[in-house]
Amino acid sequence: MAEKRHALVIGASSGIGFALAERLVVDHKVSAVARRDERLAALRQHGARGYAADVADLGEISGLIQTIVADQGPINAMIYCAGMQKIKPLRSMSTNDIEQLLTINLAAPLALAGQFASKRVSTDDAVFCAVSSIAAERPEPGIVGYAAAKAGLSSLIKGMARELGPRRAVGVAPGWIDTEMTQAYPHLYNEAFQERLAKETPASPARIEDVVETILYLISPAARSITGEIIRIDGGISL
Repeated sequence: MAEKRHALVIGASSGIGFALAERLVVDHKVSAVARRDERLAALRQHGARGYAADVADLGEISGLIQTIVADQGPINAMIYCAGMQKIKPLRSMSTNDIEQLLTINLAAPLALAGQFASKRVSTDDAVFCAVSSIAAERPEPGIVGYAAAKAGLSSLIKGMARELGPRRAVGVAPGWIDTEMTQAYPHLYNEAFQERLAKETPASPARIEDVVETILYLISPAARSITGEIIRIDGGISL
């Protein structure tokens, strides 16, 4: 019987990351990373190995990855689902806001990409996948910093694909999704907003499960010829 492939999910505490890890445990060895240990309890019950760590602490990433590889073996798929959004005009952005946005949305995945590039960490057929956003190509007032960081993340994916072959690098760019991150802004993303989004979207607005299904495909052997691509998942709202 073939050994299960090892998938590392960063940002597994909720939303896309949690749902993805929950699906992967069926046929993968799953290492799940989240900042708060209590958020990993449910995934541990399903069979995942949980690691409480804050990837915003860039200096700790190397040690974290070394521990995970020592515990579970080389990584076949590294999926970066962590993200941070701050909605405010540019004139109100503090240096702390800027640092947090760039660290979580760009610097941490860049540091993880460096680890992923090592043959001691990932296999030759490994896949790096990151959750970007349609904001990377469609920055809007109030989320310019977030959009700029996600644009950098999309560029990272394309650069990795060219530098790290035969390893693959791919991404997904969801539209607005009802997650814990967006629920933090109920005054903006209220029922009226969601009704308007549904009316204006040519197909169906994106859901967590839509993103999860796309990621599962992208990290599978069926997508072996896809690299450097960021797949938009927004029901056509950005057309």
